[in-house]
Amino acid sequence: MANPNVAIVQRMYELFNRGDMDTIRKEIFAPDLVWRLPGHHPLSGVKHGADEVIAFFTQLNKGGIQVDLINIDAWGENTVVEVHRGHGQSKGAVLDALNCTHYHIRDGKIADVQVYISDQHTVDQFFCAVYNLKPIPERLAS
Repeated sequence: MANPNVAIVQRMYELFNRGDMDTIRKEIFAPDLVWRLPGHHPLSGVKHGADEVIAFFTQLNKGGIQVDLINIDAWGENTVVEVHRGHGQSKGAVLDALNCTHYHIRDGKIADVQVYISDQHTVDQFFCAVYNLKPIPERLAS
């Protein structure tokens, strides 16, 4: 029998690859989710709340990113660790990277996530090529 926490993460990836963000928001993510993505690119940083993560996921879909699970397993009672291949092509840039992600599950929903990038420089180059920042001053929060 599959671990229910592993099944939650697997389902998230299936829904992501189909572009079903509404189901992810409602059924997979805790409302107060925290998602950490390292890097020096427009999509990196800490996302607070399901809505911010869904906005991030939507941008990944717009950029043609697909995610294939390589290996996934439970680690302790409330933790899932996986290795995935993120890949895609957009605006002449190509992404093909292996990464590891650590998920904390709370009350049957993903509540806390840390992504670890295997080749940060390549990931940064891809996202900087695909996602343009607004010019200053529009780029800065008020």
